[in-house]
Amino acid sequence: YLTNGRFKNVDHQAVVNSSYNRLSIATFQTVYPLKVPEGEKPILDEPITFAEMYKRKMSSDIELAKLKKLAKEKNSEDLGKATNF
Repeated sequence: YLTNGRFKNVDHQAVVNSSYNRLSIATFQTVYPLKVPEGEKPILDEPITFAEMYKRKMSSDIELAKLKKLAKEKNSEDLGKATNF
């Protein structure tokens, strides 16, 4: 997203255990430059600052969490209706 396709994603591997919840937190070690420089390829998205990218990501994550919560509530409601026939 920030590199305009110049760099590959880092492989992410985790051991999943049904006994424990898992939380992954992505962090940046270096944020410079603040904007994506123009390169050989045309820029895929408009250059943005790290702060704007972070704001968009957090907004997206919050919206996804809301949708998941609504789906879970609807699923629980549907299951309740199915058992009360």
